[in-house]
Amino acid sequence: KNSFFILLCLRLIQVGAANSQSKGSCTTSMGKSVLITGGNRGLGKALVETFSKAGWTVLATARRAESIAELDNVTRYQLDLSQQTQIDALADHLKDTPIDVIIHNAGFNPKDQKDKPGYFESTFYVKDFVATNVAESMMINALYPMELTGKLLSNLSKDGIVIAISSWLGSIGKKNFAGHYGYAGSKALMNMCMKGLSLEFAKDETTQRTAIALNPGWMKTDMGGQNAELTPEEVASRILGMIEDGFFAENNGKFLNTDRTEHEW
Repeated sequence: KNSFFILLCLRLIQVGAANSQSKGSCTTSMGKSVLITGGNRGLGKALVETFSKAGWTVLATARRAESIAELDNVTRYQLDLSQQTQIDALADHLKDTPIDVIIHNAGFNPKDQKDKPGYFESTFYVKDFVATNVAESMMINALYPMELTGKLLSNLSKDGIVIAISSWLGSIGKKNFAGHYGYAGSKALMNMCMKGLSLEFAKDETTQRTAIALNPGWMKTDMGGQNAELTPEEVASRILGMIEDGFFAENNGKFLNTDRTEHEW
C-alpha cells in the first residue's frame, strides 16, 4: 500500500509540473506540429529531420514533394511559391489542420538561374536592372510567404510562432556592399513583414503569437559553401531548442541570430 501511495504522489507531481508550463512556450513536442517550406535540401532538409526525430508532426513542402525524405511523422506536400494556384491548393488541403509553428525556409536565389543568361546581373547591378526580375525575388522570398501565412492564420495555435529564415544580407544597418537588389532586398522586405506581423500579433489580446526574422548564420550549403562555420543540422537543432524552451516566444518581433543574439535591422 505504501508503494502504491508513493507512486500515486509522484504521478500527481508530474501532472502538476506539466500543467504549470509557461504560456507561449512549446516546451514539449507532444502533439505539436510544424510547417516547413523548402524541406528537401540544405537547412530545410535538416529542419524536417530534426523535428521528425523530436516527435513533432511535420508538414513539409518542396517544389517536388517526392524530393523530401520519407520520415516518421512527416507528410509531404508540393509547393512552388511562384505558383499562386499551389499556394491556394496547399491552404485548402491544410484546412482545419492545427499548426503550432510555421517556418518560411523556401527561398529564391537569382544566382541559381544559370539557365537564364544575365538574370542574376539584372538583380544585382543598377546598369542591368530589370524590375520584373527583382520583383520575382520579392514575391517568392517575402510576399507569397506572407500570403500563405494569412491563409493559414486560422490554423495557427493561439501561442503559434511564425519564423522567416532571413539573412544578414537583409540587414540595412549592416549593409556594406553595393547592389544586390534582388536577393538582399527581398530579405529586407521579409524582415519588415515579420516586424509588421509581430505588431499585429501583439495587438491581439486573445492570442500570444510570435513572429521572428531569423538569420541562420553561415552554413555549409550550396549557397554558403563548404568553408562555412555551421552545418544545417547544427542550425536546425538550435532553432528547435529556441522554440521548445520559449526563447522565441519571449522575443516577438526581433531579428535574431541562432546563437540567441539580436541582429541589427
